[in-house]
Amino acid sequence: MLLLEFHNKIIEDTLLERFGQEKPEPLEAVIADFDGVTFHLSTPDANARNILLISMSIKCFSQLVPHGVNEKLKEYYGAAIQTPESGYDVTLKIDTAKAPANKEEFARNIARLKRNVLAAPYYKIFADIEAKKGAQQLISLNYRDGEAVYIKPESDRVLVIFNVAFNDASDVVLSKVFLQEYQDARRTMNNAPAVNFSPKEPPLELKGVSGLRVGDNQGFVTFVLFAPHITGKQKERTIDNIQTFRNYLHYHMKCSKAYLHTRMRERVRTFLQVLNRAKSAPENVEKKTITGRTFRRADDPPLSDESELND
Repeated sequence: MLLLEFHNKIIEDTLLERFGQEKPEPLEAVIADFDGVTFHLSTPDANARNILLISMSIKCFSQLVPHGVNEKLKEYYGAAIQTPESGYDVTLKIDTAKAPANKEEFARNIARLKRNVLAAPYYKIFADIEAKKGAQQLISLNYRDGEAVYIKPESDRVLVIFNVAFNDASDVVLSKVFLQEYQDARRTMNNAPAVNFSPKEPPLELKGVSGLRVGDNQGFVTFVLFAPHITGKQKERTIDNIQTFRNYLHYHMKCSKAYLHTRMRERVRTFLQVLNRAKSAPENVEKKTITGRTFRRADDPPLSDESELND
């Protein structure tokens, strides 16, 4: 199965292309990313085209502020952080004339801006659990229109619950089959997180939470992350994968639908071929000799025009 990238490829390629250019072209671009995130790349000063501003707008930024997102951004980007542009939540200022020693790593870090912003509450919760601070308050992030993710820390584990909206009833069935594979994987894989899918009704862990969306086209996917998932080197990988889960799920559901439709179209073509082969030849067929004269056997039935004359 395909794993989606955790960074924005357009931002990475743009930075790598502009590093070292003596006279870069002016740039003004708006880029759409997953989860309704928007990036704005611009060169505001025509006389200093090497100065590139990268701004990002994300729906749940205000909900991330109490959980250390600004401190995490300073840790990642330092002096590059600027006062946000109007309509955006984060703005970085990059001087492409001063290429860093490791351009690829620098460009990848900038391209992971969305990932680093959404990672702030996970870092905080994981650190609290490692420090054995006990159960903390549930965190709610409305990161998409009509969808949310809930992070509930406990004494020795973290529950990450996705409230997923499905377009139609068939998506609910496909997702249930797809997520069953996650549950079955625990039988053959060590240290795999527990996964539960609850259609329509929220799990008991969200009891009393306001603003929950319930209904036939709503589903709740719960990941239970244990100590091996939130400590050491595995922590970074866990944050990467948990952020892209919703898009990963919908991507593979669409691929499953496309595969089913392809098989259905192929089956219809096969049935049409069988029907075409089953057609019987017409009874009254006029036969011609090599000279073009009509050839008829004595026992051939009369042609339609002859029968009309006989009448």
